[in-house]
Amino acid sequence: MPPTVTAYQLGEALLDAVQCSSYPESEAIISADFPPSAFPQALELLNSALEEVKTRLRKSSKHSAQDIDGWISQAKQLRNDIQIARRSAEEIVNKAKRDEELQQALHDAGSKLRLLEEEVAFNQTLTTILEQIRGIRRDIRQAHNLVNEADLSTAAKLLLSIDTDLVSIQRGRNIKAVAVVELESRELRQTVARALTQRWHNAIQIDVPSFTVSIPYGVSYLSPIATAMQQIGLFEEVISNLTEKLQCAIIMPRLQLRADRCDRFLLEENDAIRLSGLSSPPDLRRLLHDLDMFLSFIQTHLPFSISDPLSKSCGPSLVESLISVRLSAAVPQEFAALEYFNSTREEVRRFSKTMDDHGWPDASRLRAWANSIPQIWLEKRQRQCLEQVRQLLRRGLGNIKTVERVETQKVSQQDSLFHTSKGNDDWNAEWSEGEERSFGPKQVESSNASADTEEEDVRAWGLDDGKDNRKTDGNSPVGGKDDEADAWGWGDDGDDDDDSRSPQPNTNRPARQGVNGYDKAQRGSEREITLRESYNITSLPLGILDLINSIVADADALRTQSAGDSTLASAVLGLSNLPSLLLIMYRASASSFYSINNSGNMFLYNDCLWLVDQLQQMMQPPAQGPENPFTSSKRLIRFDDDMAALEAFGKRSYGKEMESQRTILKDLLDGAQGFANCTESPFSQECDLAVASIIDRIRDIHKQWRGALSHSALLQSVGSLLGTVIDKIIIDIEDMSDISEPESQRLTAYCKRVIALEDLFLPQELPTGEAETVPLTAVYAPGWFKFQYLSEVLDSSLVDIKYLWTDGGLRLEYEVEEMVDLIEALFADSEHRRRAIGEIRRASG
Repeated sequence: MPPTVTAYQLGEALLDAVQCSSYPESEAIISADFPPSAFPQALELLNSALEEVKTRLRKSSKHSAQDIDGWISQAKQLRNDIQIARRSAEEIVNKAKRDEELQQALHDAGSKLRLLEEEVAFNQTLTTILEQIRGIRRDIRQAHNLVNEADLSTAAKLLLSIDTDLVSIQRGRNIKAVAVVELESRELRQTVARALTQRWHNAIQIDVPSFTVSIPYGVSYLSPIATAMQQIGLFEEVISNLTEKLQCAIIMPRLQLRADRCDRFLLEENDAIRLSGLSSPPDLRRLLHDLDMFLSFIQTHLPFSISDPLSKSCGPSLVESLISVRLSAAVPQEFAALEYFNSTREEVRRFSKTMDDHGWPDASRLRAWANSIPQIWLEKRQRQCLEQVRQLLRRGLGNIKTVERVETQKVSQQDSLFHTSKGNDDWNAEWSEGEERSFGPKQVESSNASADTEEEDVRAWGLDDGKDNRKTDGNSPVGGKDDEADAWGWGDDGDDDDDSRSPQPNTNRPARQGVNGYDKAQRGSEREITLRESYNITSLPLGILDLINSIVADADALRTQSAGDSTLASAVLGLSNLPSLLLIMYRASASSFYSINNSGNMFLYNDCLWLVDQLQQMMQPPAQGPENPFTSSKRLIRFDDDMAALEAFGKRSYGKEMESQRTILKDLLDGAQGFANCTESPFSQECDLAVASIIDRIRDIHKQWRGALSHSALLQSVGSLLGTVIDKIIIDIEDMSDISEPESQRLTAYCKRVIALEDLFLPQELPTGEAETVPLTAVYAPGWFKFQYLSEVLDSSLVDIKYLWTDGGLRLEYEVEEMVDLIEALFADSEHRRRAIGEIRRASG
């Protein structure tokens, strides 16, 4: 139980807190309640402490009574000083209020003074303005009187003075009287302007419908009118209006032809000029004479103050219209008429001198135009030629024309082409193993040739052996897949990024090696033979060549004339470049127009190479006699780059067509799916369909191209496509790891169906005395012997295969491992197969 706290203890704690600001130390007192019963005891303690403090104060103040009295008297004195200071402050405040009232009164008086001054100034200004208004109105009345008296020059001067006075009183614009004066001034201006305009029209009479200009009054009459119009600011407007009317009444009707394509004459009658109703054929000389008459009329009948600004306003449009409407249109397109036009050029120069004499501007433009007549003629000729090319292309391919290519080549007497042997069983008896295989087929053909019919036999045999020579290749694409790259023009124009590029020709091929291994050096004397071959072209290159011939003739004539005229020299070079421009346009547009024909690319190939051949002949000097214009000493026009680009373009067109057909054939053959399971349904039907499709496709291509290509080019092109087909068939069969007997029989049948395409490769003309025609398939279809051997191998026994390898020509077409893989696929593993493979390996060394 906590200890009990008495009321006295609570009172002492409260007294200590009041006197000493101390806090009780006892927890009991701190936590105890302060009941009301303890209040009396606490009050008693507080009163006792208060009395004790008063007693101490009385004791301590007995010794300082005098000091306190002094303090009291000082306090009273201070109070009196404060009252005196308060009264002084009140007086200061009252004086400040009186000063403010005086300042306000002064400000009011100043405002009244300024108002009076402004009123005085306004009255003075108003007086001045009213006096000026009175003077202006007096001038206005005087000006009206002058107008009535027809003294327009003085009235215009007075109007100018009125305008100056009105500018000086712009401050009074808010005054109603000023606005009235300005209105009267505008009315006066309109009156003067009407009077001057009326006199102007009386002095210069222009009747547009009748194409007449009349100036009945003299220069002395028009000069003051022009001065007055300049003073009132009306001159530029009337000059512009006069220019427009002269354009409508004289200039444009004289420049433009009538509906009947005839001219009007310009006639001068006293003080007037007019266009007559009569007409005549267009004549530039008469036109320039009439314009000269017009300038002289203006210069004679108008004062300088009018003719000078009129010339500056009318001169540029006159020159522009003259050049655009008549002069440029009159430049002939034919070169023969250009020489006659030179006299017109001199007339233009004379007229430009007349313009200079009369002070008309832009005469230099006429002289510049006269000097640029050759360039203008050249531009018109270019547009004409380009339009003719567009018309040729729009008319389509036109009629098909058969042309003949005749070439002369030297061939060795020992060449197999001239062998007279009739036998064909030992054609490969002397064929070396390492010799180029592509010569074998040519031996087959040549073994049946007769020396008496050598010229006829070589018409379609392609003896060029892949030489890269334009005169040798002519129309025919190079035979074979490797040689086809030559016909595509790869590298001719920098097209190195085509993904469909064929392999380049074999650079290790022996150069003109003999058919039986004899080198060219071992051959006997050479003899000259003539190669003839016909092919078809369209009408387009004929039209292009005609255009080039006319351009070349004009260029030579222009070069002859340019020796005495420096202005013609620049046109010579431009005309010399025109054939190149035509050929560029032909190459740019030809593809879309040739594509409408199924054999369009082949016709394009023929046309390009025929054009190249013709251009090459144009560049060659004649065999005898003077040089023609196309081979003159200066050689203005060169077709070297154009021929190269045109030949490359034709070869690219041929190459694109070949690649397109090759892709189609490969896609058709892909339907056989590598001839896997070719004896099982439905794979057998797919294989049959694929083989039949490629055969039909090749025959269709042969039929289409027969009307375009030469016979040798046709055989080379179709042979290249056939080579693609047989290459893929060979690869697909060699990739088969196991070939059953039924599959072998089916594959043999497929090969024989493809071999039947050799009827497409018969010679165009049969040699005299031949009992049987030998197809030229091996000459033009790469891999043809290999494909025939494949057909034999698929249907042969091991003994037959060994015989073909050791005693036949099988090893000339197949590698050892290639034949081993084929035997392992055809025959099951046995002692006979191993023995046969061993003998094949030993026979190959």
